Amino acid sequence: MKRYFKLVAFCLAVTLVAPLMTSCSDDDDDKEVVKADTAALNEELTACTALLEAATTTDYPQTAIDAFRQIITAVKTGLEKNPSQTEVDNMLTQLQEAKATFLASAYDALPTDKMVCAWDFEKEGDNLVSNGVKPWTAVLKAGPAEIFGTDTQKPLFVEGVKGGKALSFDKGAHLEISDYTKGDLLKDELSLSVWVKPTKTVAGNYIISLNYWNTFKFNLQDENKPFFTVATEQGIIDADNEMPQSVKENEWAHLVVVMSYKSHTLKFYVNGELTKTWDETGKPALASNTWAADYVSPTGKTLPLIIGASTTYEEAMAAWSDWFKPSVDAWDYFHGSMDQLKLFTVALTDGQVNKLYNDEK
Repeated sequence: MKRYFKLVAFCLAVTLVAPLMTSCSDDDDDKEVVKADTAALNEELTACTALLEAATTTDYPQTAIDAFRQIITAVKTGLEKNPSQTEVDNMLTQLQEAKATFLASAYDALPTDKMVCAWDFEKEGDNLVSNGVKPWTAVLKAGPAEIFGTDTQKPLFVEGVKGGKALSFDKGAHLEISDYTKGDLLKDELSLSVWVKPTKTVAGNYIISLNYWNTFKFNLQDENKPFFTVATEQGIIDADNEMPQSVKENEWAHLVVVMSYKSHTLKFYVNGELTKTWDETGKPALASNTWAADYVSPTGKTLPLIIGASTTYEEAMAAWSDWFKPSVDAWDYFHGSMDQLKLFTVALTDGQVNKLYNDEK
């Protein structure tokens, strides 16, 4: 009898435990593994990889290219580790954000509709027509005989930045643009872009001038610092980029100055890099909203826009007669070569300046 009860008890125990054993077997041993859906991630990864492979430093900063590559590599590595669906979703989000950031870093398109005048100096001749919005004509001129005597010359065509042509200036040689209109040039913003290769380090190494300091001028100052003067309604601003030897003798350098009455800033760039920003704190006259009143020459004539010199001899003798002593050493003009001179009636962005530099170098 005791043996019978023991057998019944054992059978009952087995009956009760069996469902638990079956349950454990279903959860741990027979559970079906669900594989993550990577289709969307792989599609985005393919698109991003193609975007990266087509990217060059002409259109994107190298740092942005490197950062985008790092994210793509990390996602590829993550896919090799059989990630969960949550991990896949996170990687997709991360990749999409990286793509958006990368696309946003692209250099801005150049505002050719705001490039009021431009000279690349590729076509030789004494009359160079701008290939900007306005077909203004730059006329090659020799330095004034009153200063240089017969020892003068017009600008000479020489090898340019990329093996094309540039203009070499010496002995007062310069260009005069007389058919310009101030209303087309003097807007709320102005950007000047040019390649220079100075042969001499002097103050007053004039690149371009409109009424010299009475409107604006851009030159290399002593220590070869880019120097910009602008006459505003609140006064004259003289500013440089505070970086001695920004430009080296006998080496090409890309210079840009950006003046904005909208943001009240003045910026200098050298070889695509922002080197100095002035605002009204450092230059109070930058609080101005417009240019100074039109300059009236004592000659009664409208001065030309000049490339490579400060002004005309006639103007110097009429306006500076009380202090100016005509001599070769006293005459401000550019010593060296210039290439790819452009004037925009808009404030170029950092990306646009960098694009100009990369496109032209």
